Amino acid sequence: MSKMNDLDLRLKETENQLDQAKDTIQSIRELLLSNQDAAPCSGTPERNPVEDKVTIRKMLAKKSAEGYTAQVKSLLHKFGAEKLSDVDPKDYEDLYYSAKGLEQ
Repeated sequence: MSKMNDLDLRLKETENQLDQAKDTIQSIRELLLSNQDAAPCSGTPERNPVEDKVTIRKMLAKKSAEGYTAQVKSLLHKFGAEKLSDVDPKDYEDLYYSAKGLEQ
């Protein structure tokens, strides 16, 4: 008889877990629906030019320390700049990946 009680207890626990999972799923659906009514996504995430500039500065410093100083200067010239602060923020992504490719 104790095995039946144990099974019944496990069944009730499983039912409770399923109810909690259903509640969680419903909450997620409601959040998703409320977010759809918010501002539509433009398809590309917004970039933070200040953070991008910091990231690129670190990348360029690393490349210079690795001995690619001339190539780093050449890259800056390619983007019409003498120094990073002269680079147009819209070019940050291209500059980053160009600098990253210097080791290849």
